[in-house]
Amino acid sequence: MAVLALAGATLIVGFLQPGPAVPTVSTQPVIAQQAESSDAISTVLAQRGDRGDTVRNLQQRLADKGFAPGPVDGIYGRKTAAAVSSMQRAVGLTETGKLDAASSTALDAYQAPTGSTAASNNPSPTMSIREAQQHLVDAGFNPGPVDGLYGRKTRTGIEAFQRQVGLAVTGKVDAATASALASFDGRASGVAGDSGGGANPTDTNATTGDASGATATNDAANAKTATKAYQQQLADGPFDPGLADGSYGTKTKQAIWSLEKLAGLSMDGSWGDDDQAALEGVLNGSIGGPAASYERRWVEVDLSQQLMMMYDPGQTVPVLVSHVSSGSGIPWRQGRYSGKSITPTGEFTITRRIRGWRESSLGIGRLYNPLYFTSGGIAFHGATSVPSYPASHGCVRVPMHIAEYLPSLLPNGTPVVVRD
Repeated sequence: MAVLALAGATLIVGFLQPGPAVPTVSTQPVIAQQAESSDAISTVLAQRGDRGDTVRNLQQRLADKGFAPGPVDGIYGRKTAAAVSSMQRAVGLTETGKLDAASSTALDAYQAPTGSTAASNNPSPTMSIREAQQHLVDAGFNPGPVDGLYGRKTRTGIEAFQRQVGLAVTGKVDAATASALASFDGRASGVAGDSGGGANPTDTNATTGDASGATATNDAANAKTATKAYQQQLADGPFDPGLADGSYGTKTKQAIWSLEKLAGLSMDGSWGDDDQAALEGVLNGSIGGPAASYERRWVEVDLSQQLMMMYDPGQTVPVLVSHVSSGSGIPWRQGRYSGKSITPTGEFTITRRIRGWRESSLGIGRLYNPLYFTSGGIAFHGATSVPSYPASHGCVRVPMHIAEYLPSLLPNGTPVVVRD
């Protein structure tokens, strides 16, 4: 959803509404054209409002040199302009926030000072901090904003990832961590399933042929069996961990997140006695009952917990519970459009849908199997990144494997309740 500030009025714009390229607004559609100064226009290679590969290339170059252009999305917005200004200041050029030939040359030649935050925590020549942050988000860890800046949240996210895959916990993006991030598929390193408690993988030592190696192999097999057992329990309830195959991956982690959030547990994605008790509470109706009531199937979205729950009339046990990611609340700008990433609260109805992938009419995202439930174009939709915190432009992101079948469960006319 976008909010346009127009000379004393605020307009609500549906950034994901299907149809014409010009978004539908809740009042008379008036769009303010941002004026651009014409000075030195002949030397400008890229500036705010531009989009495309030139901008995307610039953003990647800025991120690689330790500046913070925001997402590498090909959209020259506020953060990209600020990053260009920072670079210009660092190399002694006039701060315009626009990329000209001199700035482009200076950026290519720029070397981050020895001992800088970006250099000292990013020894890998193959992956920038921004790239590492995006990989962490995609894997379900929480590095904070994907901004190329190495802060406390980024360090914590890297440490959690290193612990998950069995690397030395340094908090730095070294070569081994970069390689593991690039190839991560949600499984712990070295074993097919996890330990059931989120601990580091056991060293199988299978090549030694000694008793310790055999014991480790048995431990791995037992862990796989235990993982398969709780995956099946989750699947028999209202959660979807994917295939119950004993392999701990992103789908399983997100299903456990859903249970932990619903039960008010600490969200660590690891299965334990508390998770087992919570699941029993959900199945007997003592945990996770509905907050509303309708005469047909309905959906509730809890923004505070980042959860979606589906209920049938007269039932206290949900049909489906899924981890989601809603509007981040962060202001954004795209050309002459601007807004704040907010998921609205209230009572709505699913009114329309699109099959497969759809590009946002404002060029700020892709949606898979969107189900629209507001007149402003807010929808449930699949996304390749559904992190553990609010991160969307206003829609409600759901994991891709759930988005595959969600439309078959929610026909048009389904009530939707969104609450804080």
